[in-house]
Amino acid sequence: MYRLTQNQISSELAGETVILNHAAGMYYGLNEVGTFVWELLKQSPMSFEELKEQVMTNFEVDESTCTDDLQQLLNDLVHEKLVETV
Repeated sequence: MYRLTQNQISSELAGETVILNHAAGMYYGLNEVGTFVWELLKQSPMSFEELKEQVMTNFEVDESTCTDDLQQLLNDLVHEKLVETV
């Protein structure tokens, strides 16, 4: 399960999300799909499969591309300590 960490604050701006990592003092930006995933995680922790199903339902993307892109996004967010696994 993935969830947002307490090290961040985010805001949506023009369909994209801007995130500030408090600890690192760094800003990050998410595109439309990244924003969609972020908003899901703001609501509650979700598994990879739940996130993938939601992305595939709401965006025109094949399963292989979705799996690869979502895994990369989550890896990046975990690496930057914006998302954690529980």
